[in-house]
Amino acid sequence: MSKSRVVVVSAFAVVAVLAAGCRKKAGDGCKGTESTCIDKQTALACHGGTFVEVACAGPMGCAKYKDHASCDTSIASAGEPCLGEDDDEYACSPDKQHAVVCKNGKFEPWLECRGKAGCTMLGRSVSCDTSIAERGDPCKTQGAVACSGDQKQMVICRDGKFTLYRYCRGQYGCFSRGETPSCDLTQSLAGDPCGIPGQVVCSVDGRTELVCQGGVFTKSITCKTACTVTNRPGRPVDCR
Repeated sequence: MSKSRVVVVSAFAVVAVLAAGCRKKAGDGCKGTESTCIDKQTALACHGGTFVEVACAGPMGCAKYKDHASCDTSIASAGEPCLGEDDDEYACSPDKQHAVVCKNGKFEPWLECRGKAGCTMLGRSVSCDTSIAERGDPCKTQGAVACSGDQKQMVICRDGKFTLYRYCRGQYGCFSRGETPSCDLTQSLAGDPCGIPGQVVCSVDGRTELVCQGGVFTKSITCKTACTVTNRPGRPVDCR
C-alpha cells in the first residue's frame, strides 16, 4: 500500500472518531430550548441547561424540523420527561385511561379517563371521557356529574375533585341518558342526599316511605304492608 493511500484511510478514521465524539447525549450541556433527535423514537431536550432524553412515543415519532427536534409526545406516562417545561403539553397514557400534563419538565397525572371513549388527542389538545368517575378523581368542569364505575353513585365536580352527589340505589342505578347521567333514587336510605324538596321514594327495605327535606331523605310514614315503586306521574311510589 502506498503512503498516500495510508494517509487517506487514516483521515477517514479520524473523521469517524470525531463525529462519534461530537454526538450529543443525555447529560451534556445545552442552551435555551435546544433539542435534537437521537433516533426515530427519542429526542434530547434542554432542561435547565442539561440535555435529557424524551420518548417520542406518538405515531409521528421524532423528526428534524429546521434546527430542532419535532417530537411527538402525544403518548406518555406520568413521571416521564416532556419536551418542554410548561403546562401547554398534554398526552394520553399508552392504555388511553389517563391524561397527563407537562409540569417542570415531567409529565404529571391530570385526569382519569374511565369512560368508553378513554383518552384521545385532538392536535395538541386532549379529550378525556370522564363520564365515569370515582370519588377523589381530579376534574376540570365545576358542577359536571358522572356515574361511578359500579353505577351505584353519582359524583359531582367540586373544586377540582369528584365528590359524592347522590346514591343511586334504585333498580336502574346511575345510567346515561344522552350526554347527561341520571340517578335512580326511587329506593334510598334515610339520610341519603337529595335535591328535589318533597320528592317521595321508598326505603331500600320496602317498609318506609321517605321524603326529601332539607337536602336529605327523611322518614315520612311506615307502610303497613310495603312500599313499592310505581313510577306513576304524581305518585312514583305506593305505600300500603
